[in-house]
Amino acid sequence: MHQQPLHQLTFAVLSAIAAMAHGADAVPGAAPVSTDIIERVEVTATRTGAVDVQHVPAAISVIKPDSLTRYGLGNLADIANVVPAMTVQQQGAGVNNVTMRGLVVRGIVPSEVQDASLVAVYIDEMPVTLKSANPDLKVLDLERVEVLQGPQGTLFGAGAMAGAVRQITRKPEFNDLFGSVEAVGSHTSGFGGSNHNLRGTVNLPVKDDVLALRLTGYTGKDSGYIRNAYNGATTNDTSTNQGRVAARLRANRDLLVDASVTASNIKGGINDAYADLAPYTTFALLPQASNDQLQLYNLTLNQELGTATLVSSTSYLHRKTWYVTSAQYPATAFIFGGQPPLMQSAYRIGNAIEDFAQELRLQSKGDGPLKWTAGAFYEQGRRDTRQDQPTAGFDARYAATRNFPGYDSQVNDQSFSPDNYFSGYQNTNSRQLALFAEATYTLWDRLDLTAGLRLFRGTQDFDLKFTGLFGNLVTATPAVPTGQPEVSSSSATARGANPRFAAAWRVDQDHTLYASAGKGFRYGGNNQPVPFNFCGVQAPTTFAPDSLWNFEAGLKNTLLGRRLTVNASAYLIDWDDVQVFNRLPCTYYFTQNAGKIRSKGVELESAFKLTRQASVGLNASYNHASATDTVVTGIPAQNIPAGSRVPYAPRFAASATASYTIPVAAGDELGLSASYAYRGEAYTNFAASQGSYARIPSSNTLNATVTYRTRGIEIGLFGTNLTNGAKVSDVVPNGIAIQPGNLVYLVRPRTVGLRVSAHF
Repeated sequence: MHQQPLHQLTFAVLSAIAAMAHGADAVPGAAPVSTDIIERVEVTATRTGAVDVQHVPAAISVIKPDSLTRYGLGNLADIANVVPAMTVQQQGAGVNNVTMRGLVVRGIVPSEVQDASLVAVYIDEMPVTLKSANPDLKVLDLERVEVLQGPQGTLFGAGAMAGAVRQITRKPEFNDLFGSVEAVGSHTSGFGGSNHNLRGTVNLPVKDDVLALRLTGYTGKDSGYIRNAYNGATTNDTSTNQGRVAARLRANRDLLVDASVTASNIKGGINDAYADLAPYTTFALLPQASNDQLQLYNLTLNQELGTATLVSSTSYLHRKTWYVTSAQYPATAFIFGGQPPLMQSAYRIGNAIEDFAQELRLQSKGDGPLKWTAGAFYEQGRRDTRQDQPTAGFDARYAATRNFPGYDSQVNDQSFSPDNYFSGYQNTNSRQLALFAEATYTLWDRLDLTAGLRLFRGTQDFDLKFTGLFGNLVTATPAVPTGQPEVSSSSATARGANPRFAAAWRVDQDHTLYASAGKGFRYGGNNQPVPFNFCGVQAPTTFAPDSLWNFEAGLKNTLLGRRLTVNASAYLIDWDDVQVFNRLPCTYYFTQNAGKIRSKGVELESAFKLTRQASVGLNASYNHASATDTVVTGIPAQNIPAGSRVPYAPRFAASATASYTIPVAAGDELGLSASYAYRGEAYTNFAASQGSYARIPSSNTLNATVTYRTRGIEIGLFGTNLTNGAKVSDVVPNGIAIQPGNLVYLVRPRTVGLRVSAHF
């Protein structure tokens, strides 16, 4: 979908919603009703219907959208701030990496197509996971977010080896016309400026009890906050246009059909700066940009079969991403020895992604002692990655310095174009098929025994071609004026089984003890060739699957007449045949299976309803993940010493929330809320001896809001990152002498704004 039609569609949807809001009477008492107990929260993570989260034998955090939107927030990084076991590195809109429980060995590598995700990201029944590039969708109209910590491979597949994030949307309602409009304006400090967005949702009953639609639109612009010292401009403005249409059809008494289409276009920059320059400052000779165009389609059928429900979910994803950075330092350093002048070089990488997924699931109904689900999952995907490095004046300079008269990148080294010293494509086709089943049997109305199994088989075909001076296996010379490209075609297949076992003892309705053991699995893949003439390394062509076992025990408690919940869990994870990432000084990299990692930790989640008007919450996690033995990679400098801490994973993280409502005249309400999140320091590699080792500093994020609610209208003044305690999201260590320090990716600084919403 092109930007202009999507832009027009978004504004059309929002205009229609705004007109309805203007013409409809405000709903009296639309503000949330205060109670003196904590509401029960039901989840569908077990895929056997809605279950009270306090009775599920697993660590699951449930986030209500209002806890984020009241601060003008809502992306994956914001979710991670309230789930301490979850970590997100972010380099730009939609350029991110999600990890849990210290199960991580590398950061974000935009050109890596083989690094399968360890955390599955779902929208309802639809998997949208993409390592290093999970979509940033602000138009999902969420009911709740379920964050499942620990392996979820039995029910959610190989991409959920460390956990899963499930975004559950609100479904159309048959007989009521209602909706909302929200406008937000804010200002970001420092080099930032004004931000604004408009969001609208409307529920349209088409035929009572038969058909309804739910339309959501979003348009917004966020200012950049990083200054380019080269020209004084800010480099990372972001504009977003998104729309979503959901339909629900009651085809007959037993068949319920849900369908949705989501479209998104995000244009932005990269949140990078250089550590040795002034704060929030980069240096880029060329514009930096990112573009993410996405369409999601889903059709879900729920067929009642008496004692069971048949669920069919069919999903299709079409996505194109474009990522451009200014690469003057590597271009000058690697080709011309760092001698001035700096070369105007752009590193460009584009992805064209298509993915089809079909799941059939049969799940039990009723209140009997046996509850079960069984199904089949098929997925087929294609990802075409194209990258190159056009560099102004490169051919003439190379010809002069290397005594190669008339050198032409396209003619001699077969690049995509002249003045282009690296060109390449990587195309991947993947297919996977899985059968799964899980059952829970209840004894004595207190003891729940669960067993599950997933059988799977996956195949991946990989085609690659690298050309250009920096991509060829053998580069052109005056004597042999045509270079030899790197070409690779390979295929990898894996099969196996993921079991899971759990036992939960319900001491009474308010107290549950549980223990579980489960296996997680990730497919292997193919490496890009590493040119020996540049890197001096014979890299393996493929790498095998890796897997882990997670052992967990926990307790869930509801106390003081449902005014207090306290949940705690402890886990031990053994991760074998780890897919270790080897980044070489020549900028190439490869993955190999080497060594074992052990991760252990504890997690705490609590909420306390102090009074009808006052609530507080505290969540915390401690994780210790490290290599259990020395990991020998075949490259002495890349060996991982025994006991080395895993990269990118903070040892300690915590969050706290507090809210207070003050009733005022005529049923109006004044609300005060604040949230605080702390995340400890982390490092970019296992050990300093490996190189590429830098510290990611600890962060603390303070948000606050004051909200006034009256007759369906809500006005809120909010501030995010108020102390500027969160600065660095990610670091790429510097290996280039002429570069001004490490490349650091920065969090948006202090932002203060006003939010107005109307419900009709």
